[in-house]
Amino acid sequence: MPDFLWKWRREIVFSLLIIISLGMLVSRREPGLVSRGLYQGVSWVAVPLQKISAVMVKRSTHFISLIASISRIQEENVQLTHRVEKLNLENILLQEQARENLVLRRELEYKSRQPVNFMPAEVIARDPASWLDRLVLDRGAADQVKQGSGVITPYGVAGRVIQVNQSSAVIMLLLDTQSSVAGLVERSRITGTIKGTGQGWLKLLHISSEDDIRVGDVIITSRLSSLFASGLPIGDVVSIKPSENGLMLDIKVRPRVNFKTLARLLILKGEE
Repeated sequence: MPDFLWKWRREIVFSLLIIISLGMLVSRREPGLVSRGLYQGVSWVAVPLQKISAVMVKRSTHFISLIASISRIQEENVQLTHRVEKLNLENILLQEQARENLVLRRELEYKSRQPVNFMPAEVIARDPASWLDRLVLDRGAADQVKQGSGVITPYGVAGRVIQVNQSSAVIMLLLDTQSSVAGLVERSRITGTIKGTGQGWLKLLHISSEDDIRVGDVIITSRLSSLFASGLPIGDVVSIKPSENGLMLDIKVRPRVNFKTLARLLILKGEE
């Protein structure tokens, strides 16, 4: 029974209101003691019901408005989310474009500083047997690449060409244990030889315990180098300790070039 009343509550309320209203009209047309009593009784019942009905209608209207507002907010949130995702993607693309532009500017600035001619090349493969020591470039004999040519980046020396094919070339990086370059301590002008270790760092040889060298010194190419112009960055001294015989120094050098992320290089072609 309660479920029935709850289900048909609106119809019941409106029916009572109609009956009560008709009773009030009849009582007004036939005034009298009974009619006045009936009128007062009906009024006593009808007024609270009217107030309750008005409150229910007001709350229903408010609830419907609230549902509409929530739906509108959810739709706006979805649109904002899509817009944020689009802006994030555009930001990523712009950052990558900025990085590429920076690399190109450095290459152009490097070319304007150096009295040598070079051609840009891209890495197309890595030697699986020596991941950090050998790279394959997309330039070869058809581009007049010569075996033994030096290879650089805007950040410093990278290596040299050891094999030339018709449309590609293999380079040996500075990290290779067979690689060596004439180096110079920029601050004190002490000369030595940069040697690869095959372990991601370089070592500077032929420096005695009496030579002026410090941690943080910059190592550049020497004029004694047959592959590179003098003054090209090679790396920075990160540690110095005496060798086993005590006469020479074991010097560890961190290369300026990040060999793990190499994608573009410059092959030297000699003086213009």
